[in-house]
Amino acid sequence: MSEKKQQQSHGALIWGIILLFLGIVFLLQALDVLPWALWVALWRFWPLLIIIIGLNILLSRQNLWLVGALVLVLLGASLGVAIWQYDQASETGIKSYSEPLADLERASIVIDFDGGSLSLGSLAYDSSNLVEVASKSKGGDGGIEADFHRQNGEGSLHLSSKGVNRVFWSGPLVDWEAMFTQNIPLTLHIKSAASSISLDLSKLLSSEVLVELNAGNCKVTTPSSAGTTYIKIDANVSNIEVTIPTGVAAKIQLDTNVTNIDVDRSRFPQSGDYYMSEDFVTSGKQVELKIKCNVGSVQVK
Repeated sequence: MSEKKQQQSHGALIWGIILLFLGIVFLLQALDVLPWALWVALWRFWPLLIIIIGLNILLSRQNLWLVGALVLVLLGASLGVAIWQYDQASETGIKSYSEPLADLERASIVIDFDGGSLSLGSLAYDSSNLVEVASKSKGGDGGIEADFHRQNGEGSLHLSSKGVNRVFWSGPLVDWEAMFTQNIPLTLHIKSAASSISLDLSKLLSSEVLVELNAGNCKVTTPSSAGTTYIKIDANVSNIEVTIPTGVAAKIQLDTNVTNIDVDRSRFPQSGDYYMSEDFVTSGKQVELKIKCNVGSVQVK
């Protein structure tokens, strides 16, 4: 084999192994074997790519499979260390945040959350609070960044986990449970990465919901209250599951490049570019749902 062809074979093998490694990690995360937050630890091994390229140059004249074996060992070791660091991170704090409802008539909520699990639901109907959040953190202080303003009966709340102090190796391994009032209209904007999020909006007066997700799982139960709710989900490398309560009509638009699409066509038959309930126009409870997803799966039921 000529030297040029040998170098090309080495390069093809190394990139093939790297893609195989990434595919296996994504598959195990999609099956809930590995947590999505593990990427926070894995990204710190990016200098390994430089090491692998250097090995390919130094060992370009060596046996092809020897180089492949070394690359596999390095990638496997990095995954093992990342998992060990994740498991070693211990729960060190529980923090909470709440905001009274007072005279608010409506509110806009932005949640900026990365690396963990987010559960969103509703407070009891007679609660006097707008929001209650409980946060647990592995390897950090479990803190919550909150910025709240109220004016003329309108509230604006920004919740974030990004500024929380954390132990270096553990990353933002945060679990949030956020509960909101049922008594006033809310708009929700949720931005998340490397996370698993579950949004139970069934009892909330949510007129507009935007979810931006990169690498994670997303489960959404849409509102069941009267009126129209607009929901847009923009996701990459994610698994999305949307549940529309019985008695709620829906119009669903999908813009996807995914491996699996599953829409309950007995409830939402396809009509042109949409999936739509037969009584959508006349129903008093409506959801307009738009999902854009690149790589992953989408289920609407």
